[in-house]
Amino acid sequence: MKGPITISTALSWRKTLSERHNELVSLRNQNAQQETRYYGANVDKERVIEPLYDVVELDNLVTSIAREVRLLDEAIKATNQVTEVKGYERNDDVLGTLVAAKEKKKGK
Repeated sequence: MKGPITISTALSWRKTLSERHNELVSLRNQNAQQETRYYGANVDKERVIEPLYDVVELDNLVTSIAREVRLLDEAIKATNQVTEVKGYERNDDVLGTLVAAKEKKKGK
């Protein structure tokens, strides 16, 4: 799906991008190096674990998704700055003010 999206869709897409980013970071960390393990009674057996994926390509994909998340966040924030919340008006008086008990007694 390509093209303009709503804020609701953008928030869902951001979650999807973040989950994919986390998965790829984990995969990159597991895949980043060759590992050699020795085992057996006399440590005479060897097991070599080779990276399954191209590390550079995987890192580029991780970076690309992280960049996409940043761009989406900026777009959502820019949209929120120009969009009014429907059915609500801000009223700072709701917060109220507190007067110290000593000042209240002096005023009486």
